[in-house]
Amino acid sequence: MNPWIVDFWVQTLAGIIGVFVGVWLALVTDRHRQAKEAAERERERAEQFARARHTVLGSVVKNTGEAIRLRSQVDKRKSSELIHTELEVSVWNAIQAQFMQACHDIDERVRFAQFFDGVRILQEFFDFHRDLQLSIAGAIDDSDPELKEILRNADQRLRDLSDNQRLIGMLLITDFGEPIHKKLLGLKTA
Repeated sequence: MNPWIVDFWVQTLAGIIGVFVGVWLALVTDRHRQAKEAAERERERAEQFARARHTVLGSVVKNTGEAIRLRSQVDKRKSSELIHTELEVSVWNAIQAQFMQACHDIDERVRFAQFFDGVRILQEFFDFHRDLQLSIAGAIDDSDPELKEILRNADQRLRDLSDNQRLIGMLLITDFGEPIHKKLLGLKTA
């Protein structure tokens, strides 16, 4: 056989094998790069979620403590004394989208959303309660049992809402809280 033809076929086969090996190596390298990028994105997502969760849990602690304080203030105050509250939903409003995007556990998302919806409801009822107190402050007298009953019912509703928020907050901290969050609420840590 002619050495030129043999050389041609050897060079051709070497080129074809080189192309296939090169393509295969490129695919392997690209898969490795994609896996590495995906792992990096997942790590960043996990870090982002951990920061978001820590921030949200801090707000849960504050609102739970405020619900406890509000509940005790309702029992301690005189009928003409106004109560002030410092409930906050601004942290949740600021971080909600980031938290929801980073959290893959639907149950956790729902529980946190319900808690902060309850905080909003408690704040709205508290505002109503305060306005009710202000509107009937001059009208309350010992001879008007209807106004006293209205205020007594409003006080009871405020107690119930505060107790509910306290319970939900304690459960969230028990289930998802870090040791510092548990300690701040007076819960025992393992």
